[in-house]
Amino acid sequence: MTRSGTEPSWLAAEPVVQRVQLDDASWVDVVRGLVVDADVVHDDLAGTVDWQPSRVFRYERWVDEPRLAAFQAGEDRHPALREAERWISARYRVRFGGVALVQYRNERDSVGFHRDRELRWLDETLIGVLTLGARRPWLMRPIGGRLQAIEDDDLADAIDLGPAAGDLLVMGGRCQADWLHAVPKVRGRVSSRVSAQWRWTSRRGERDRNPMFSAPRHFSR
Repeated sequence: MTRSGTEPSWLAAEPVVQRVQLDDASWVDVVRGLVVDADVVHDDLAGTVDWQPSRVFRYERWVDEPRLAAFQAGEDRHPALREAERWISARYRVRFGGVALVQYRNERDSVGFHRDRELRWLDETLIGVLTLGARRPWLMRPIGGRLQAIEDDDLADAIDLGPAAGDLLVMGGRCQADWLHAVPKVRGRVSSRVSAQWRWTSRRGERDRNPMFSAPRHFSR
């Protein structure tokens, strides 16, 4: 990593938190510029992390997603990610088991509308998403009557929080139960974006028993 001097903090001295109230039970906190030298952190991670294909199991076979993935925990985490995690934990009084990393290499990499259902208990969750590198659309939309929004290309009801390098988004409340989020493909050339993600659930409420995308599912012929 490229830093000089006496290793100052990777975080802004006085980060400002702006809450976006999505509905009565769902919200997103937007912290612009939480991580300073965010492009340095991006380059460190992009160049040193052991990136692996991100895969889901669909139609009785594993399918590569258009993005790469990794996971860091303990002292293996980048020092900027350790600081960011301490800040999130202190503010929201939760603890995490590590940080998931995703790299969108260019404008063709993406992830469609989804919920983080691997948490299983979705009634009260907290998910922090730190953007490093290129600015990309980051969309949220409410879930329709029969989850039609997952396949619906009409984005009239979507909001774009558009995080820049160093920005942190924290989804809380019932976001994972009632809202979807996505990083869509874009037109024109876009450089690499790395997303660092922390996930927590209270494990209260009804457990989601639907199969995960990461779990094999078999269909009758």
